[in-house]
Amino acid sequence: MMNTIVPGDRIAVHKSFGSIERGRIVVFQYPKDFTYYIARVIGLPGETIQMRGRTVYINEHALNEQRVLVRETEPYEPLQELSTEGSGPYRVFYARSVEDESPSVDATNFGTHIPFRIPADTYFVMGDHRDNSEDSRYRGSVPRNLIWGEASIIYYSKAMSKGGEIRWERIFKKLH
Repeated sequence: MMNTIVPGDRIAVHKSFGSIERGRIVVFQYPKDFTYYIARVIGLPGETIQMRGRTVYINEHALNEQRVLVRETEPYEPLQELSTEGSGPYRVFYARSVEDESPSVDATNFGTHIPFRIPADTYFVMGDHRDNSEDSRYRGSVPRNLIWGEASIIYYSKAMSKGGEIRWERIFKKLH
């Protein structure tokens, strides 16, 4: 989820009982996996989803996302932002430029070459650092009963390097 969430961030999660909306950041589990994950809801039950290059299509319409080209930095540090394209309610991050991509780069199991229909009562999730996220493109959609809550705010942040300095600028930052 870099740069939306970075190592050392502590986040508040609200238990989710109601409907799940596109664009929300959720904490969930995959079936038969006891690990908790965090990602953004991209596709809703019954929709079709497809990736064409960096653009996500929902029911044949391009999803409105702000795409940011980044450079990898030291481990545990935020990605260095180089350029931005598009607009949207949230930002997604790519470490490779479009020119660097080949058809094999985005070859995933779901929705790359043909649209994937999201099954009933499941959600398609993707990490914000799209080049470094093992998400629904690889693991499949997430059943509603395995979505535990919605991440809402960073309540504390401490650098994992640099002597563990507190990142004051990230504290109380709303996640969207």
